[in-house]
Amino acid sequence: MSLTPIILIILTFIVNFIMDFSFWSIMLSLAYMGGMSTAGSASDLDLLVKLSLASVLIPGILAEIGPFERIFVFSQGGRKAYGEDAMLLEEGLHEICRRGNLDPSDYHLYVGLRNEYNAFSLGKSIVVFAPLLRQFPEGEVIGVMAHEMGHIRNGHTWANLLCVGMEWFGQIIVMVYNTIFFICRLLIWIPFLGIVINLFALFISLQYNILYFILQIPMLLISRFGSRKEEYEADAYACHLGLGRELAGGLLRIESIYGGGNSGFFQSLMNDHPDTPKRIERIRKIMGDKHSANSDVWD
Repeated sequence: MSLTPIILIILTFIVNFIMDFSFWSIMLSLAYMGGMSTAGSASDLDLLVKLSLASVLIPGILAEIGPFERIFVFSQGGRKAYGEDAMLLEEGLHEICRRGNLDPSDYHLYVGLRNEYNAFSLGKSIVVFAPLLRQFPEGEVIGVMAHEMGHIRNGHTWANLLCVGMEWFGQIIVMVYNTIFFICRLLIWIPFLGIVINLFALFISLQYNILYFILQIPMLLISRFGSRKEEYEADAYACHLGLGRELAGGLLRIESIYGGGNSGFFQSLMNDHPDTPKRIERIRKIMGDKHSANSDVWD
């Protein structure tokens, strides 16, 4: 595994620990105000740390378990493939595993139901969306699948799944705060009490959302640059399997559908994928090194 996924795991843990600690601190303060608990100084800090650690680590660990991986895949539009879709995916996986000396039974295949020319991987699962699977040449489909296998073999998907799990409770907190704020807005008609309740709810909501935004900035930037590095690494893995040309063909076909090319500076800054021409050029160089005797491989 490269250093980037490890950095993202550490940052994800720190960001969500701080956010969860803030949430439990507010909950404990509300318990004091309601007379349900009494202040306990050191014991309170110990409780807050334990609750925050549990809120981050337990969902993160559970995310690595098979059933939760499938839940995340399903939430992103992946479904079990049948018929010709299943046959195409299995043929592609067996070819990749033959070239990479891997066991096909270690991996899971899904077809994506969204109308996208795309694919993604999570944990040990590969999802190819139906339009790409059914309309692209078989070689290009295998090239795209080899790229996704590159993410798996480089440890990117394991790290991403862990990060998704560690962020799970934080996402629930955001939903809870926004729901409470919405409900409190309905009480604005109550004289004085409605105003106090709404101001208190607004303060909590703003405090948490501002904290969430500020903490996410460095992680977002590192994630953007880290994601591009991971894309290059996954491309290189496909080239290592001898499927670089097929991957390049798939990338060019996707670009012809969606457009693209070289992005401007600010657009490139926010993209989590490198520009397609840059990826093609890197693939060309890697495959050129591997096939120097065949200079017309890209003709």
